[in-house]
Amino acid sequence: MKGVKRVQNLTQKLKEFFNIPKLEECERILCVQPHPDDADISMGATVAKLSELGVKVFYLTVTDGSAGSQDESLIGQRLKEIREKEQEKAAETLGVHELIWLGFEDLGEYTVEQVRSKVVEQIRKIRPDMVFTVDPFLPYEVHPDHIKCGFAACQASSLYRLPKLHPGNSDHQLRAVGLFNTAYPNTFYEVEQRHIERKLFALSRHKSQFDENSLKMLSFYLTERAKQYAPEPGKLVETFKILPPSMLHVFPEALEF
Repeated sequence: MKGVKRVQNLTQKLKEFFNIPKLEECERILCVQPHPDDADISMGATVAKLSELGVKVFYLTVTDGSAGSQDESLIGQRLKEIREKEQEKAAETLGVHELIWLGFEDLGEYTVEQVRSKVVEQIRKIRPDMVFTVDPFLPYEVHPDHIKCGFAACQASSLYRLPKLHPGNSDHQLRAVGLFNTAYPNTFYEVEQRHIERKLFALSRHKSQFDENSLKMLSFYLTERAKQYAPEPGKLVETFKILPPSMLHVFPEALEF
């Protein structure tokens, strides 16, 4: 117990060195998602709220979504086109500022390093205050697109200034990295019922992914999760692990931050 107490004390002192912005204080946020729909599922209510407040939210989608069906006749170029249109409709519902597509093959043989270089390029171009991505450290996560996307985005957020990774220099200061689908949240961002409703409507736009039964399940799960993680009864939240980029390297205390 004494060891745990010491770690908590150290973590608290470390927080004095980092200025993590409030989400609504940001001007631009970059969401790096493995597939069309991942950010909508995990932070759609937050995106809806931030867009209302004037924050410009960019979606950077790593893969083309072309493998996301059990219908063999659908996978490939046809599904890619369907999912792009579905994401466009969902993004319009949530107020996303811009969609950017990297076009890597869904469940393809691309590498973390290839994605990392592309994310570095977009960080330098967009100059976001924060980067959000799927948590690659999630226990029991097995999907290779999620793992590669999360690690690539985290590495890019930590190392984007290095010309070794991408030619040129950058004077931009990325202020924080947010991980969604995380088992270790440290941020419980309050949203309203209307934001949850917009999120669920956005998910309904992804018709190739969610039938009526799966939408009912998602609606129940995501709404209950928003309630259960709230610090007070009657509140609704979406959860994130938010870290300063520098804590993505040689800081064991990042787990408790």
